[in-house]
Amino acid sequence: HPIHMHGHDFWVVAQESATWDGSTDSFNLVNPPRRDVATLPGNGYLALAFRLDNPGTWLVHCHIAWHASQGLALEFVESESAISIAQDSSDMFNNVCASWNTWSGPFVQDDSGI
Repeated sequence: HPIHMHGHDFWVVAQESATWDGSTDSFNLVNPPRRDVATLPGNGYLALAFRLDNPGTWLVHCHIAWHASQGLALEFVESESAISIAQDSSDMFNNVCASWNTWSGPFVQDDSGI
């Protein structure tokens, strides 16, 4: 699975076609490869590291669209207390959401939209 993270580049500190045993002893913390997409091996694991320097809500997902549609995606909130939205900004977001909900474009959406 090609895994992509929004909002950050990341370092691949471990990537194995095996079950993770809970130990970080084998993690590469010295000059690991920096990526914006990395492969999650079948029946394996992928360990990523990234700086907490971009407050927001970020998506991590498989780049194979139907995998993301089936749920191979997650969202995390980074540094929630550092996220500030003025009232006029939140009104703008609400208006965009309302417009999207009433839109009926020429295509039927049959996937996650990622």
